Amino acid sequence: MLPAGRLTLFRIAIINILRRPARSLCLAGVVALLAFVLIGGSLLANSLSNGAANMADRLGADALIVPAGYEYDVEGALLRGEPSSFYLSGDLVYRLMQLAGIKQASPQLFIATFASSHCSFPVQMIGYDPQTDFVIVPWLSQSLPAGLPDGEVVVGSSIKGMVGDTLMFFGRDYPVVGKLEATGTGFDTSVFVNMTTARVALGDYVKLGGLMNVPSDDANAVSSITVQIEPGYDRATFTRSVRAGFRDEGVGVVLTQRLIGSVSSGLDVLLGIIVVLISFLWILSIGVLALLFTLSLGERRREFAVFRALGAARHQIALLVLIESALISLGGALVGTALVSLVYLSFSPLIGISIEMPYLQPAAPVIALLLVVGLLASSVTGPLAALFTALKTGRQATASLFKAGE
Repeated sequence: MLPAGRLTLFRIAIINILRRPARSLCLAGVVALLAFVLIGGSLLANSLSNGAANMADRLGADALIVPAGYEYDVEGALLRGEPSSFYLSGDLVYRLMQLAGIKQASPQLFIATFASSHCSFPVQMIGYDPQTDFVIVPWLSQSLPAGLPDGEVVVGSSIKGMVGDTLMFFGRDYPVVGKLEATGTGFDTSVFVNMTTARVALGDYVKLGGLMNVPSDDANAVSSITVQIEPGYDRATFTRSVRAGFRDEGVGVVLTQRLIGSVSSGLDVLLGIIVVLISFLWILSIGVLALLFTLSLGERRREFAVFRALGAARHQIALLVLIESALISLGGALVGTALVSLVYLSFSPLIGISIEMPYLQPAAPVIALLLVVGLLASSVTGPLAALFTALKTGRQATASLFKAGE
């Protein structure tokens, strides 16, 4: 019950909303659904765009040299953090540098840890060469300016483990000395070690029954070689020369530009679906709300006739309808915003894993801005839908309203 006081249009609107709880909840529910999809879609689109942009920055290399047939595996390791183990001969790094068009080359070693008592959890371990690396070192140095010592690890943002903790891989303990910021790529679910530590881990991996595809006669086996191509050198020519020059070694080439392009294409399709869904739901919501307001007009004509008979101006009746619709829309928008905030903030990591695309949650100010904009956009849906009904009601003469209400 509202406390006694002067009857204003605002108080009358609240009384009318409370008198018709079923109708009010139905209208608010439509707006809540719209707010949920509108804000949720905006947050998802922003997270995917951030992930794609950050992926391009983090990959850093122009091409990756991997064993033929493992091109998809390296994509899974880099984009989604899927544990993988595959190997090439280590002397390829030096031989690659003899090819035209290559500016830099650096090896990486991938080791998939076990889902067993020998490891804390299954994860992708990535070893890099601090002397030649130009992909991992630049952003790893933000956490460890002095570099990563032997026998220690840096973990991605999604890994359970903080600085000072100890993780076990292949029966050996590794102190955690750094934790990276979120990148939206597979690096978030990976652990990083220098190449010396990686080779020790690889030996433990083989002893404990890991995949035996490590070249037995090569103590310097690597999983992939990151390559930076000379500016202006044709990528297609580079790919052909690598495949021709290392045909016997079974080498595959992954151009990061093509990898980013394929992700961007998939992202464009998904973002297009989100935009279409939001637009369709917006139009549908306005149509449904307009229909409900129009139907309620027939039930309330006597009520409006009484207001006119008591001296209410036609614009006041129209304003009353708009105030009611605004209050209902605001309530529904607040509920939808609260729900999407709860779902997104609670399950954002799970969402990122489920869609299997680069996914990076925006910063807190961006999230707040999207929530506010979505809330406001959803709140105006009710008044827009009720505008025609309000104007039609306001134009009705007192006599016609009484007649229609009889």
